[in-house]
Amino acid sequence: MAEATERSPDPAWTTWLMLDGPALLDAWTQACAHEYGRRDAAARLPWVSLAQVRERLHWSFCVQERDRQGVSAPTAALPDIASLLQLAQRPGAVLSGKELLQILRIVEEQGRYADYLQAVTDDLQHWAASVAPDAALLQMLARSLDADGVLQDSASPELARLRQDLRRARDTLQQQLNATLRDPRWRDFWQDPVVVQRSGRFLLPLKIQFKGRFRAIIHDRSASGGTLFVEPLDAVDANNRLWEVERAVLEEQERILQELTRRVGQAAEAIRAALVCMGRIEATRAGLELAAAWGGELLPVQAESQFDLRDLRHPLLALRHPERVVGNALALGQSQRQLVITGPNAGGKTALLKALGLCHLLAYLGLPVPARGQLGYFSQILAVIGDAQDIQADLSTFSAQLERLRRVLGQADAHSLLLLDELGNGTDPREGAALARAIGSELLERGALTVLTSHMEALKRYALERPEILLGGMGFDVQALRPTYRLQLGMGGASHGLAIARRLGLPSSVLDRAEAIHASEQEDWELWEARRESLLQEAQQERLEAERLRAEAERLQARWRKEQELAAAARERAADEARRQWEALLARARAEVRAAIAALKAGRDTAAATARLDALDAELRPAATAAPQKLPAAGDRGLFLPLRQAVEVLRVDASGQRLQIEIRGKQLWIPLEQFQLDPGATLAEERGGSHYRAPESHPWRLDLRGQRRDVARVALERHVDGAIAAGRQQVEVLHGTGNGVLAEMVREFAQSDARVLAWRMARPEQGGGGVSELDLR
Repeated sequence: MAEATERSPDPAWTTWLMLDGPALLDAWTQACAHEYGRRDAAARLPWVSLAQVRERLHWSFCVQERDRQGVSAPTAALPDIASLLQLAQRPGAVLSGKELLQILRIVEEQGRYADYLQAVTDDLQHWAASVAPDAALLQMLARSLDADGVLQDSASPELARLRQDLRRARDTLQQQLNATLRDPRWRDFWQDPVVVQRSGRFLLPLKIQFKGRFRAIIHDRSASGGTLFVEPLDAVDANNRLWEVERAVLEEQERILQELTRRVGQAAEAIRAALVCMGRIEATRAGLELAAAWGGELLPVQAESQFDLRDLRHPLLALRHPERVVGNALALGQSQRQLVITGPNAGGKTALLKALGLCHLLAYLGLPVPARGQLGYFSQILAVIGDAQDIQADLSTFSAQLERLRRVLGQADAHSLLLLDELGNGTDPREGAALARAIGSELLERGALTVLTSHMEALKRYALERPEILLGGMGFDVQALRPTYRLQLGMGGASHGLAIARRLGLPSSVLDRAEAIHASEQEDWELWEARRESLLQEAQQERLEAERLRAEAERLQARWRKEQELAAAARERAADEARRQWEALLARARAEVRAAIAALKAGRDTAAATARLDALDAELRPAATAAPQKLPAAGDRGLFLPLRQAVEVLRVDASGQRLQIEIRGKQLWIPLEQFQLDPGATLAEERGGSHYRAPESHPWRLDLRGQRRDVARVALERHVDGAIAAGRQQVEVLHGTGNGVLAEMVREFAQSDARVLAWRMARPEQGGGGVSELDLR
């Protein structure tokens, strides 16, 4: 994100601050594994063209698909080598072995990123060419450096030869000095019988009292003065030789480091380009990882300035409280271009505004959003949220809001999304309401999409007066005296200020007087609105339940139609096969009859011809006169084969070869071949306390917590039986986390039972590791 001053006049940057963008960016960069991913995330701006937005979303989609296929992006931490690359490009520069080792780590990681990009054929694959490392540079660095950044003998043949000479010269000198130490003539001359090294030369520790009695060059004296470090005259040439070889080794090492630095400088631009691509991949990967924590999805961004979202949540709130954040449905565009949201304080109005704006900005950055549906493309997202009073600048709350509104109105157009919080507050309510209505009307004329919040009753009337304005209210539980944080469209939300004050403990005498004053001044329609809120909540719950039941009935009907089609197709295939077999038999019989007749006409063996005709007659008669399969009668008992469930026949359709049975309280028509007659079959009886219900009301979720494994297994089998009979295609099993015994049992059941199509753990907001979801065939 570009740098800006605290009081930047740029409305886009101000919007980013108001929508908690910096906190989101901080969470994103912290999820990145290395500096290059953090730089890419921090440099991305949401205010880009629609083509760039879709390109970013496509990056995320490709990385997400690769991860689903088991191809994960590298996540190693990488050193920052920007300054090293810049230094390597300077003439005559020399990087140390440890600095070159950092370059080697980056070049090796380039290879891993290139392998990752080549592993899958998609639109990211072409990046592999720009990420692939310089093979010659990689080989040279790997051959020259060890794990600590020290040059190896393999760095050059000359270095290997010189180091061999160095070892040989050192060994020769030490052997010579050790022989002098062991010489009986001078055995008492030495402070310690060891060879020491001073100033790069190998010396002997001579006792001070023997000075002048041993021919040597004095190089150093001990701190106590009792020891002289001397070089025997016969070892001078060997020490000089050793010094010369050491200098040659250092010069060769310097030459190699300089050559390696030069090669790094030549490849610096390619390495920088690779790091940019690696940073883009890492930022995308980290964004997907972060979005998984808030249950995000990659949503399409349509070119029109409109949106239709469901289960919309604030991403940062979803990060902190994944199971407690309430999702809301919100749609604007086409016929309705403005939404007025009312409701109590702390009821979620501001959070909903921020969630709407931030989810659009997230998508523009290429990240999944905590919602479902479709987003729109807005060239500008402008917000006026929060109290911006500044005493030092002589700005009151109202003055600061007006200053923000002035800048926003100067840029708003038909391609803008405006988020205005508590419009008109901070001044006389009548004047503030007039100003708010005027601003809303102005934005409607410009065609801008606007979502605004307010406590003012005048704005509720304003929303009800015009069809292009939608009215919504944040829900409030009157009995519990707390907000529900759920948006209810088509109705305004009461402020419930007095109820909240009573809950917070204000004196009853004050509140009773306030309620009396309020009741005397409140208009009739406002009283009705306050009373009807609980009724509307109940009606909405009943509507949702009715929709759920209707959807379940439609699924049952569709499944039954599919089963009928499959049964009809099976009968048709069986009839075709029987027809083909019968026609083949008739053709063979006709051929043999013709042969027998020809034999009779020719006067050959008439007895053999007659015997053959009799054999054909015996072969054909059972097939032609076979009695049809006996149908069961009403009241007969047997097994419904798909579920191995004992049932009783209610009615018989002989022409359609089908039966009507009753299973778990539901009457079904089944093909005759799915029924096996068993007069001794015992019909199942319902028992109290069971988790099973009749198919019409079979529950989505089975709770196994606290049960033994064997008891839970039986309950799970019955639950799946009932779900299949009820036509459900998915069930949820609540087993809790605990020690994992029940979770393991559910997974084993899902893998062994052919009726289970797929098994998975629920998403975090739906129970996570404590809930399993089973898809049924």
